[in-house]
Amino acid sequence: MPKIGPGFWKILLGIGVGLAFIGFILGWIGFGVPDWHAFQRYNGSTLEFYGLWAYCQQPAPLYNTICRHWSDASNQLFNGTEPNFLSTADGLITIGMIMLSLGLIVAVVTAILPLLAYVAGALTVLGFIFLIIGLPIFGQQSNNLSKLRGDATYNKHYGFWLIVPTIILAFLAAILFIVTGYYYQRHGFGNLASHSYSRRPYGGQRLLGPANLLNGMPYAAYPRMMPNPYQYQTALQGPSLLSQYIARRMPQYYGPSVIRRASATAFPQPSIIRATGQPPYVAPAYYRPPVVQSGYAPRVNRAGRALAGPPVRAV
Repeated sequence: MPKIGPGFWKILLGIGVGLAFIGFILGWIGFGVPDWHAFQRYNGSTLEFYGLWAYCQQPAPLYNTICRHWSDASNQLFNGTEPNFLSTADGLITIGMIMLSLGLIVAVVTAILPLLAYVAGALTVLGFIFLIIGLPIFGQQSNNLSKLRGDATYNKHYGFWLIVPTIILAFLAAILFIVTGYYYQRHGFGNLASHSYSRRPYGGQRLLGPANLLNGMPYAAYPRMMPNPYQYQTALQGPSLLSQYIARRMPQYYGPSVIRRASATAFPQPSIIRATGQPPYVAPAYYRPPVVQSGYAPRVNRAGRALAGPPVRAV
């Protein structure tokens, strides 16, 4: 099974925008036409039909349709009162179409800011909810009204049925928008103008180039079992100027110092300062050397008087 690349979210977004756009066109066409519910009275001479906005009459011999807005038709046919289900269905379907339109607009902007896919999905879901509630209200209540008045025949026209695919497409588009946002967070990057091949599949990380090889650097301590990190460096790619400068400034590599153990013996031992690299012996601060008097200093008794006699050299 082939792996899905990091640019797969663009395909999901494109399909979702296409479905939402088709639902947008069909929905607004059905929203604007009056051909939702049609009926005929007992005489059968006139076909009457209405939608969310208008009420129309079509005489049989001439087929010349006359339409009036519901504000005028309610005064002539319903004693100045519009049926309650019309205002309810009108409000729900209007809000649903507005949400669907906003979701489509945000989905188009998602091509630049991909994380807006969640917002587009939320708006489209709201549009789907309002549409799926408003359409059954109109369908059921219009049939009940025809039954109550005793209409001979009644049925639904294309304006009503255009909202059905709009609802289905809005639902599918909402799912695709949400999946697009989730997939972008996990595996995607950039926007619609970014190239998809500059990242690893499923990794979401850019491939790093090989490090610069420093001439003269000691790599004796590098484990032999590990792979060489500079095997992909080509001959044409030389080290950078900073790497060359650091290589020249590095100190020379010396072997480990050898320290000889001094054994306790009465014979004098040779100095190991050279071998160990330690400084010569320094007397501690608390040590006070003995005072050496002059060789011909007079001897002094306890009383402090000088004694007669020849001078004695002090040892």
